[in-house]
This record gives sequence, C-alpha cells and structure tokens, in this order.
Amino acid sequence: MLRSIFGDEPRKDIGILNETNIAIDAFSIRLRSDHDCAGGVKDKWIRLDLWATGLRGALDELEQSVYCSVRYGANINKPTEEEMSSEELVNYDRHLYYYKNAFIRVFSTLDKTGYFLDRLYDLDTARVKPKFSYYTVLRQLHKLPNYKDLEQHLYEIKVKYQKPMSRLKTRRNLEIHSLNAELIDDIWQRRRCFATTHMVEPVQINLEDLKLGFDMVCESLLTIFTYCSSRSHE
Repeated sequence: MLRSIFGDEPRKDIGILNETNIAIDAFSIRLRSDHDCAGGVKDKWIRLDLWATGLRGALDELEQSVYCSVRYGANINKPTEEEMSSEELVNYDRHLYYYKNAFIRVFSTLDKTGYFLDRLYDLDTARVKPKFSYYTVLRQLHKLPNYKDLEQHLYEIKVKYQKPMSRLKTRRNLEIHSLNAELIDDIWQRRRCFATTHMVEPVQINLEDLKLGFDMVCESLLTIFTYCSSRSHE
C-alpha cells in the first residue's frame, strides 16, 4: 500500500516474510480442519483464528513502516539539520516518523504474539504479571516440558537478536515515555548551553537495528506458526 507513495510497484512477498505468511495461513487451515462448524466451535478457537489473521496484518503494517523508513532515510547524509535543504528536512522528518512507527510496531507485534501464545496454550501469564510482554510469555513457556522444542527455538532467536533488540527497546521506551528527568539531566550535562545546532540521527546505523528487529519478529512468528500448524488443536 505505502509503496505507492514512491511510485513503486506493490510488494511481492518473498523470503522469510512469505514463509511466515504461509505458516500463519497453514495454522488457520489446520484449525478449521480440526473443528467442524456444524457441531459448533468453542470461542477459544474462533478467537485464535481471528488473532492469527490479526498477526498477519500486524506483520504487513510493520514491513510497510520499515520500508518507508528505509526509503526516506536512503539519502540522508548531513550531520546537522541546519545543513539540510528544505526538501532534505521534509524527508528526514518523514524518515523519523516511519522509523519511530516501525520500532514501536516491532514490540507491539511481539506482544500480540505473546498474547496469542498465552491463549493458545492456556499459560495464564496474567497471573504472574497482569500486563505481560512477549518475553514474559517465553518465561512461562519455559516452565512447561510439553513445549520444550518450541521454547528452545524461540529462546535461540531471542539470544541471536538480543543486542539490536535491546537498543530498539531503549529507543522505544524513550519515545513512549518522552523525556524523563534523568534524560533531561544527561542532555544538560553534555551541553551546558542552549542548542544552536540539531544533530541528525545516525540513520543508517538505526536502520540496521530496525531491519534486524523486523527479522527477529518474522523468525519468531515463522517458528511459532510452523510449530502450531503441524499439531492438532482439539
């Protein structure tokens, strides 16, 4: 959808994005084959089918945000905003908009994935932590030997992307919670004066972390839906 902003062709799903979408669809197909609507279907399975579709949509929205962030950030190379032309400033602002949108979506998609797993396997994670994250669900999954293979694979993915995800999480927290007292104090200690120039974000470095965050989400979803689509859900 958003590729039309740049006059680009619609996305053709390839690689891990395509594999993940196929795995999500396979789960819904398996779920429907396991339950005959003629006899009535429990709310749990209807909800899980809808949530799987929702995760597919969330992944699509995340990919579009990453794409726009990369496209708008491609030609940003000035060290300060003051050195940019008016057109460069507009593109920089658009890059930041989609970049922030994307890294927030990285974690919101993961948390939706955690909610899906919690309901699928009746983990009751809210009993441990009322507002739980994807990582809280992984810890709950670790306690159950029946899902050891799944948990191990997801843990390996978590470790693989730990450093870029940690950096993205820090940026997400700063963006959501705005400037707290500690951050303002840190900036003041560095400047000791009002800002006369505005430094540009390290765009290409940030985008590398963002791309890795997207890969982490895809690999996690692919692992989960490959696993659960191969098993019956009665």
